[in-house]
Amino acid sequence: MQRSLPPSKAIPDCRVVIKNEPASDCKQAVDIFITDPPYGDAVKYEEILEFFIAWLRKNPPAEFANWTWDSRRELAVKGEDHDFRLGMVAAYKRMAECMPDNGIQVLMFTHQDGDIWADMANIVWASGLRVTAAWYLVTETDSALREGSYVKGTILLVLRKRLGAKRTNQTDLAYELEDEVADQIKRLTGMNDTVAADSKRAKDGNLFEDADLQMAGYAAALKVLTQYSVIDGKDMTQEALRPRVPGQKTLVESLIEFATDTANKMLVPLGLDESVWHDLAPAERFYLKMLEQESHGLNKLDNYQNFAKAFSVRSFGALMASENANKAALKSAKDFGRSDMSPSSELYQTPTRAVLYALMDLQAQKDLDVVLKGLEQNLKVGAFYSSRNLLVAIARYIAKKVDLLRPAEASAARVLADGIENQRM
Repeated sequence: MQRSLPPSKAIPDCRVVIKNEPASDCKQAVDIFITDPPYGDAVKYEEILEFFIAWLRKNPPAEFANWTWDSRRELAVKGEDHDFRLGMVAAYKRMAECMPDNGIQVLMFTHQDGDIWADMANIVWASGLRVTAAWYLVTETDSALREGSYVKGTILLVLRKRLGAKRTNQTDLAYELEDEVADQIKRLTGMNDTVAADSKRAKDGNLFEDADLQMAGYAAALKVLTQYSVIDGKDMTQEALRPRVPGQKTLVESLIEFATDTANKMLVPLGLDESVWHDLAPAERFYLKMLEQESHGLNKLDNYQNFAKAFSVRSFGALMASENANKAALKSAKDFGRSDMSPSSELYQTPTRAVLYALMDLQAQKDLDVVLKGLEQNLKVGAFYSSRNLLVAIARYIAKKVDLLRPAEASAARVLADGIENQRM
């Protein structure tokens, strides 16, 4: 499907060409490419296009009267393996070759998986391109049909040719990644704060959900990473083309993982101090973050799955009371009971698990002094006295988040927080 539109009135020398042919077959010079690629078989654009073809071909608008209506299904780049990545590289590399040195590509990309963003970094590197800007565009509106934590928009990556051979090392790169990811997320959370301060728009909630902030962090990471041709003496173009070996983590995956962790550290739940958040283990972050989600009625299982992966939780099922697709839920203090207290548990000797155990005991009408003694024993030796402020913060946070869900547990959490503070005095 191909059509040349007349020169723009606003930009007389600009001609727009819409093509439905392999990008790897591009032969003409083009200043700007705009692409919205799928990731493997996640979005079957060739099938989606056929819906519109069936709808429009019998009575097309005058502007499209001379179009050839064919989805060219056989040309789709499919799969999710090494061959798929090579197909993507062939397409973007050829587009880069057809661009002048000051040409640009705008690539639209949406995914919540850090591994997928690592793949995109590899594709950009191997194509001789770099990310020079990343813009988050809100494309979805709130609807009763789309309740829950979902991505509200897409990332627009601006790509340019990577000219020259810029070098760096992982140590310096870590600082750059941390600063860029933090800056991007702070910018979006700042917009959320602006909306919250606007009484007329506050009812609409945040502009950006946590899933959006994660994606923005990944995009910021690509902006930093892809400007370099050589990292720690390794040619990143060759590194990006290397097939994956099962069980081995590539340099790119390690760097994206670092960026992911940086982004997740910024997703501090409302009501929890940032210093407390940074002191928590991955499983604790997952539990307390999802507790916040549940307080807003967000109980879709895929939401738990995404955050479990984001926070590097090995087995989130051990923390779940229900894994129903639309009614998933964390274990309460009573649900945990005496489980997950062994060294094999991801919550072993953590302040969050110790607090939950204490809340179970308080709801069983045990004396507060006995509960506090047990709390001390459930932590690492000598950790109680240095962790008092942390324990109080966790208890008060749980009290707020479960106040409507589990009033008895919320009451016990307030009693526990007061008890720890009074004992200190």
